[in-house]
This record gives sequence, C-alpha cells and structure tokens, in this order.
Amino acid sequence: MYSDPALIRKHVIKLSLNDREDALIDAYCTYSGEQKATLIRELVLAHAKQVIHAANFVEKRAVCH
Repeated sequence: MYSDPALIRKHVIKLSLNDREDALIDAYCTYSGEQKATLIRELVLAHAKQVIHAANFVEKRAVCH
C-alpha cells in the first residue's frame, strides 16, 4: 500500500485553542486553502526545522571560535 512505511503518520497530538486562536487558524485555512491539521503540521515542522538549524549553526560557530 505505502512505498515507504516509515512515512505513515501514526502519532497523534491534541491541540486546544481558544475561540480567537481557532478563528485565526480558520481564517488562515480559508486564505491558504489548506486543511487545518495539514496547515498546523506544516507550520510546526517548519518552525522546528528552523529552530534546530539555528541552534546547530550557533553551536558550530561556538566550536569554531
């Protein structure tokens, strides 16, 4: 069924939002055309990659100096 079983998304995270946060995410979804879960997943993963990349960059600079 799947060419790479490692790519199956099987880990679930629950997220609670207040009414204003939910309205903001709904507006973003309407604007972008993305589904809510897909949008949140992409934003979280992009942010995590950015933070990890920045931390690695700072760590490597500290080692070089």
